[in-house]
Amino acid sequence: MGPVLAMPLGSLALALAAIAIGVVVHLAGLGRIAPAGPIGLPGRRLRADATAYARSHRAATPLTWLATSVAAVAALGSLVAGLQAGVEEWAVLAVLAAIVLVVGLALATWRAHASLPDADGAR
Repeated sequence: MGPVLAMPLGSLALALAAIAIGVVVHLAGLGRIAPAGPIGLPGRRLRADATAYARSHRAATPLTWLATSVAAVAALGSLVAGLQAGVEEWAVLAVLAAIVLVVGLALATWRAHASLPDADGAR
């Protein structure tokens, strides 16, 4: 598989993964996905029980949607750039999409942890 095929496939995979992450976090926030396995945001406190899982994912949903939608748009832009412009333009947009996704999900995870009460019951 040469770079001509790998670039568009990588961009498409990144865009679809970003959208899937947003959908999973949203559904977990609605309580439609139970806290089981690797699905959802990381952290033992977030998976303590179904209520904490749903509450924390609900708190992380706005940041997750923002990050995943911007990352998906950048990934689709890299798809177009890879097909029309060249490798350099594709690489810039693909890396931008990945960075936005990682930073946005880190902030969303922080927000999810911040939404849970401390061990002493305070927020």
